[in-house]
Amino acid sequence: MVRWKKFVIPLTKADLLDVKLEIERNKVKNFSLNYRTRIGKSFFEVYRVDTAHDFLHEQRYWITPEPIPIPTMGKDLNDVFNFYLDQIKENFARYKRYYLERMKGR
Repeated sequence: MVRWKKFVIPLTKADLLDVKLEIERNKVKNFSLNYRTRIGKSFFEVYRVDTAHDFLHEQRYWITPEPIPIPTMGKDLNDVFNFYLDQIKENFARYKRYYLERMKGR
């Protein structure tokens, strides 16, 4: 049986991590991790990693909204999901800083 789980992890009052998982037989089949931040009264996507478009990729919105392919190097999606979940939790403040710096230059 395939089921979808969707939830939000608050990182701070202004920073949220949206999680979407497709699980089949207790294994991650597809996922998306979307870090967004509130600037003023609006939320902006800053960083995303997902398996949409039939391949694993990330989007670093401070650089470009274009997907950047990520090789899985033989790892299953459970490991990949957990790796990027931890990476975002540890680095979201840095990603936000990059995003804010880029927005100043526009």
